[in-house]
Formats: sequence, structure tokens, C-alpha cells
Amino acid sequence: MRLRIARILPWKITGLLPLMSFVLLLGLIEAVRSGFFAVYLPNFSRSNLGFSAAVWGASWTVHFLAESLFKGPGGYLVQRLGLGVATLIAGAAGLLALLLLPYIGAPWMLWALTLLWGLSLSAVYPGLMTLSSRLARPGREGRALAYTTTLILPWAGVGFLLMAFLVPKDIQAAYAALLIGQGLVILLSLPLLSFREKIPLPKQEYYPWRQLALFIPAAFGQTFAPAIVSQLIQKFATAELRLGFLELGSVILLGGAVAFSSMGWLGRIPDRRGPKAPLILGLFLMSVTMLLVAQKPSFPQLLAVAVLGGIGFALFVPSWNALVVKVLPQNNRAAIWGTLMMIEAWGTAAGPSVGGILWSTLGVAAPFYASAAAFLAVAVFYLFAIRRRA
Repeated sequence: MRLRIARILPWKITGLLPLMSFVLLLGLIEAVRSGFFAVYLPNFSRSNLGFSAAVWGASWTVHFLAESLFKGPGGYLVQRLGLGVATLIAGAAGLLALLLLPYIGAPWMLWALTLLWGLSLSAVYPGLMTLSSRLARPGREGRALAYTTTLILPWAGVGFLLMAFLVPKDIQAAYAALLIGQGLVILLSLPLLSFREKIPLPKQEYYPWRQLALFIPAAFGQTFAPAIVSQLIQKFATAELRLGFLELGSVILLGGAVAFSSMGWLGRIPDRRGPKAPLILGLFLMSVTMLLVAQKPSFPQLLAVAVLGGIGFALFVPSWNALVVKVLPQNNRAAIWGTLMMIEAWGTAAGPSVGGILWSTLGVAAPFYASAAAFLAVAVFYLFAIRRRA
């Protein structure tokens, strides 16, 4: 049985328990903050604090930018303190922010709390991705990192749905659930405080500036492209495609299911044959997906488009991760990974503004055309930037 599991999993059995523990911890963190910022805070701010939408909306921006802009230093910090300590700090900062929330009296106090919370999370993601890449079996790094990401993503939805259910019924019960979730992060971090990776570090370039400079445009572009339409999908689906909640949910669910179920076998391609071709193909398929959505397809056609997008995503994610693992040295990997994540976050932050401007000035289909063009531009960039043996 152990051998069968070892063949399926992209990670080594040794170290798998701590890795899954950290995945669970980060999942809990994502569930709490997703439910807090998306559902709980808007309702609590209006009814208890009297803050406008601009105030609580800005708190998410402050939180996101604090986490994103400091992922480079955060990666350096987690290398010194360890992932267990970094996770405990993140849990304590989040719990402190929740406990002090009822006592704030001015917008700047809310922003300060969310800023502190964001800063505390800047070390966790680079540390987890570094740990996952180092525990991956040789030749399975792309799949290991792709699965690490996909194991965490659903937790944000869990937190959102839980708060959407609890807040209208009993906002105090919702607050208690947030406190319990953040408290669990602290408790589950305690046994992992002494965890340290025992990996011999070869002699390598400590911080590969030239390689990083090569990937900066791509790291920005591949998050900028989906972010252009990220906040417009629901509006476009209901107003232009005439989709109901269940229909839109089924399209998203189908695309996600295809991506997750096919990532295992499609992820073998970059691990075995190199990341260049599947990376470019995945980006091309996502570009075609955006072009097709812009044509306002019918519901059955949209389901087919979701399958196409899921396959493109399943090709892209492990290919990108495999490429990054090949470039990053062991010596300073978490700090370098944090730098790349910071650049990716800039794309995520810039995309919605561009999408909103295009929607207002050029029409409802313009953001989807722009997203398709951005995906295609990144694919062309990789076509010339990646050497044959990269």
C-alpha cells in the first residue's frame, strides 16, 4: 500500500506529513481571511462601525499589497526562522486583528490591523512552495507545486460560503467561527515550530538576477491576463450571457474539475519532456478560451469552453512551476520565490483596474479580448525566451 501511494504522489513519503500539515494550516488561513474580507467585514463595518464601502474595500487593498510587496523579504525571513515559526506569527497576527476589530474607532485603525495581518502572511507562501519543491520527487516538481496550489485554493471558497451562510443568520456566530479558525492555526502550528528542512545545499549562484530578470515580464503578464476579467465574470455572465447562479456555478465547477483531474497526467509532460511546449500550449489555450467567451456563447457552448480552459490551466500551472524550479537555486530559494510572487501580485493588482476601464470605454467584450491578447503575448515571450534545454 505504501509503495502504491509513493508511486501516485509527486512528493517523497519522508516529510509528507509536515508538508500536508502546512497545507492544512495555509488552507485554514485562506478560509478565515476569505470569509472575513469578502462577507464578514462589509456587514460588520456597515452595522457596527459605520464605515463606508470605500473604507472596508481599501482595507483589503492594504492587506493584499502588504502581503504581496513583502514576499521577497518574507521569503528571506522564513529561511531564517523556519516555516513553523512563520505560520505561528501569521496565526497570531490574524487572531490579534480579529480580537481588536470591535474596538477600533477610525478607518486608519482598521487599515493598520489589516496591514499587520498582511505583513505576517508574506513569509508563508514562499516558505510552503519552497518546502513542496524540495520534497518533490526528481522529475515531479511541476506536479508537486501544482497540487500544492490546488489543495489550498478550495479553502477560500469554503470560508466564503461559511460566512455567507452564517452572517445573515447570526453575525456573532460568524465572528466566533473566524476566531476558532484562526485559533486552530495557532494550535496546529505549535507542534511544527521545530521543523527544519535537512537538505544539503550545493554550490550555486546565491541570487540569479539575470535569470529572474528574464522571467519578470512573464510573471507579471500571466497573472495580469486573468485579473483583467476576474471582477467582471459574474457581471458579464448575468447581464450578457443570461446565466443564472446555478448555471454559472456549473461552468466554473466544470472548468475547475477538468483542471484538477487532468493536472496529474498532463503535469507529466513538463516534468518528463521539458516545460516549454506545454507552457506555451497552455497559455495559447487560455487565450483561445478568453476569445471564445468574448463571442457570448450559449450555455452548452460555454461548458465546452470551460473544458478547454481547464485543460489549458492544467498544462500551464505544472509547466510554470517546473520551469521555476529549474531556474531557482537551492541556496536562497524562498527569498527568490517570494520575489517572483511579488511580481505576480503586481499583475493581479493591476488587472482589475485595466479591465474596468476597458469595460467602461470600449464595451463589455473588450476586457476578454485584452485578456486573450495578454495570454498570447506571454506565450510568444516564452517561445523566444526559454532556451531549448531550460
